[in-house]
Amino acid sequence: MQALADLVSECDVFSDVGCDHGFLSIYLIQQKKVKKAIAMDVRSGPLNRAREHVEAAGLTEKIELRLSDGLEKLSVGEAESILIAGMGGPLMEGILSRGEKVAKTARELILQPQSEIPKFRRFLAEEGYGILDEKICLEEGKYYFMMKVAHRSVLLEQKGYVPTKDVEFSYGGLLLQRKEPLLSEFLFKEKSLWEETLSHLEKQPASEKIKSRMEEISKKLELVNEALDWIGR
Repeated sequence: MQALADLVSECDVFSDVGCDHGFLSIYLIQQKKVKKAIAMDVRSGPLNRAREHVEAAGLTEKIELRLSDGLEKLSVGEAESILIAGMGGPLMEGILSRGEKVAKTARELILQPQSEIPKFRRFLAEEGYGILDEKICLEEGKYYFMMKVAHRSVLLEQKGYVPTKDVEFSYGGLLLQRKEPLLSEFLFKEKSLWEETLSHLEKQPASEKIKSRMEEISKKLELVNEALDWIGR
């Protein structure tokens, strides 16, 4: 949560889509990083829990709660900073596509997809988003990738970073450029995993299925090695 909060820029209105317990909005208000928050969730259960936490924090006047399917209940231009985290990449793509007008006019989107991340980065590039910042963090043995993006229609001098190579889509161009130590750690674990998988497949009886899987793993290894070369490891 702290890593996500750090990516949020100071603003008047922030919105957390899929707010769950509501703690992020509470934290940002308490830190005076945002003046108002709109916490939304598609399920009434989490929203009710968030309401309890907001009331306990004495922030009912500063945090508005809405039952919303994605960006449905957020108006164009209503929130400067929008956060969507803790869900799969395809689901996040759907939310951004259905709420296209809201998403593409926000000053920034803080996004943390939990699956199909290379495909999600390609989606962002195809939809005209530029990446302003990227982070990787490790929590309870799991690596999380998150990014701050904005659509080119709202970016002026700062155009944002747009990946063009497979290795950038896979591991994050800005993270590679910065030679993030945690990314290096992640890459070595990926390399070890794919090498072990490939070794196991090589011992299997030959078949078209095994051959296809070995080719797939070999391509993954090539990308990992390219990324490691990029960061000089």
